[in-house]
Amino acid sequence: MKTILVCCGTGVATSPQVANKINDFLAEQGLDHLAKATPEPIGEAKTTIENDDNVIIYVGIAPADGDLQEVLDANHVVGMVGLPWLTGMDQDNANQKVADIVKQAE
Repeated sequence: MKTILVCCGTGVATSPQVANKINDFLAEQGLDHLAKATPEPIGEAKTTIENDDNVIIYVGIAPADGDLQEVLDANHVVGMVGLPWLTGMDQDNANQKVADIVKQAE
């Protein structure tokens, strides 16, 4: 199963909320057997991505900084910003992008 890594400062408030919305969307689309969104503190993101080949998407509440972006690029992980799932604005497009990436990774 592929992983969508959802990160915020501590991994206990905002990222679980976003991860739940992504997981609900995946279930609605019948894609929950292919991927799962998992919340995590931002401080652990680089190590997780470097050590887990199943991570295909990084969703950060803020855009990735330069160091994290290098890790995303080196590991072919797509970076996304989590604001659409928090605000509802452009959430349909963000969901579609997730679905497209998950289907490609199948």
